[in-house]
Order: sequence, then C-alpha cells, then structure tokens
Amino acid sequence: MSKDVDFKSLGFRTEEEFKFPNIINIEVYRGDCYCSCVHCPIGTTESSKRKQRFGKMGINLEVYKKIVAEISQYPHSTVRVHSVGEPLIWDDLTEALRFTHDRNVRSWIFTCAVTNDTGLLESICDNTSVVEVSVNSTTPADYRATKGINAFELVSENIRRMHDYVAGKNLATRLLVSRVESLDKAADQEFVRYWKASGLVDDSFVRSYHTYNKMIPELLEIGQHRHEACLVHWARFNIGVDGYAVVCFNELFKEHLDPSLILGDLREQSIAEIWHGPKLTFLRRAELGSDYSNLPFGEALPCKDCYSCQPLFGDRQTSEYQIRQLGNKNA
Repeated sequence: MSKDVDFKSLGFRTEEEFKFPNIINIEVYRGDCYCSCVHCPIGTTESSKRKQRFGKMGINLEVYKKIVAEISQYPHSTVRVHSVGEPLIWDDLTEALRFTHDRNVRSWIFTCAVTNDTGLLESICDNTSVVEVSVNSTTPADYRATKGINAFELVSENIRRMHDYVAGKNLATRLLVSRVESLDKAADQEFVRYWKASGLVDDSFVRSYHTYNKMIPELLEIGQHRHEACLVHWARFNIGVDGYAVVCFNELFKEHLDPSLILGDLREQSIAEIWHGPKLTFLRRAELGSDYSNLPFGEALPCKDCYSCQPLFGDRQTSEYQIRQLGNKNA
C-alpha cells in the first residue's frame, strides 16, 4: 500500500479507516432466535422453517480467532458479534468473547437478552465492551406486538442485572438498548426517554428500519428517501458464518448468498487484503460516482437500489460514537 495514496480522494474520512475498517461485523451464528420480531427476516419466518431456510450453524471458532488476531493489530477497530438469529445460542460464545477480550480487542454484541442464564450475562459483561439489548419496547404489550413473545419482564430484569453487575465490578462495559424505527414516532421517542430515565443504561436509541435488501416490506415510501454512498464500504467489514467476506451483512439473511457478492475468504485471506482488493475498490468508485455499470457483481448487487443505508457523508450518529464513549465512562 503506497504511502502517497490520497485516502480522502477515495472517500475515506481518516487514514486509519483507509488502512483497516472501523467495525468488523461477524456472523457468529445463524438459523434460530428466541424471538419472532416483525422487523427481521428470521422473526417473520416460522420457527419450524428457520433451519431449512437459513441453515443452522456457528462460525468455526478457529476462524473466529484468526479474524480477531488480525483485528488486534489495529487498535481503532472493533468486533461486532452479530447473528442471523441470536448469538446467545452459539455454543462457543463465551470462549470467543474471552479470547477477544484477552487480545485487547473491543467487542460489541447485539442480543435480545432472552435468557435465564445469569452466568452467561455476567460473562458477557466481563468480556464485552458494548452490550446492545434489542429490547425494542417500554411495555409488555408493545414487546409482544413487535418481538412476538412474552419476555419483556425477563429482558428488563436482565438489563437491571447487567447494570448492577457492571456497576458492582466497576467495569467499563457500555450498556445500550435499542428499538427499530416504527411508524409511531411518539412511541419511538418514548422508548428513548423511558430507558434513559431508567438509570439502567448508558444510552438508548432508535435504529433505522431496513428491508434487509427487500426481504421484508418497506416501512416508508421510497419516494421519501434517496440513495447515497453507504458508509459500510468505507468503515465496516462483513463476515458470514462460513468465513466469507460479503458486500452487505443484510445479504446473509437471504436463503442463498449470490457468489458474486463474496469479496473474499477469511479462512485463506486477511481482512486488510480484501479491504484493499479490487471488488471493494470498484464498488466505492461506483458509490461515489453513482455509476454501477461494468461492476464485477452482476445484477445481484443490492447497493444501487438501497434507500436505507448509512450515508457516508451524513450527520446521523454512527456506532463509532458509542465506541468513543467507552473511554469516558469511568473517567
């Protein structure tokens, strides 16, 4: 990589992001979840049909460790533990988080926190930098309507347990709660107010609704949106449960991943190599110039028709904001 490269002309905000992505999304598990969320392809699939549609497996632990070992060379980067389903179901979760923690790599887990395993929750708090609970609601009725199960009291109590555990051990772990955007803006605003006022979390926020690349219906009229260059291609890196790096994490929710959307194989390649590889280079140019002709992705590329991306040049609060707050928690 040439030292003379003008990273800003390539759309990167910092030289760090040019060298290596800010956040590595790793699909550690796929195929099932405790919830049936109305805003998720897993949730909208009947439990009995999930394994057939999505498969059911966890990422190979050695592949996960290989990925984390590379990330440990870049202090600005964070592992985000994700799933096409619920990561708490992954048998190797505790060992993976401990390995990540022992390598001094920041980690972020996105979970529904539907569990009676207090020891698992404590282990997550001990070994994870950011814990985001998709509680989504402020009442049992809304939780049932949006998450599909009766678990609001359990999840609320688990949030309290984690808060008390983090406070008692004076951990730097940042505890967040989130909701997926709805058409009821008053309810969205009440969610943020309710959880901030609870004193149990470091922050609460509403995540933008996404169709998972046309897998579930649009929430708003497309005419109210316009496509913009997506931050993902300049600051995120997405890895599937089989070790393949992919253009967009949402593609992993589809029954079959189009081979043209695979950027590389982390079992054989490094993140840095793929990050500077030809496919992402071509895609960034296409996003900046809004010209998607002659790309090596065929018709499968979802980017040109995506209206709910994270804008590269937008002022929306990004995940990096929450990561930056880690240094302020116990200051």
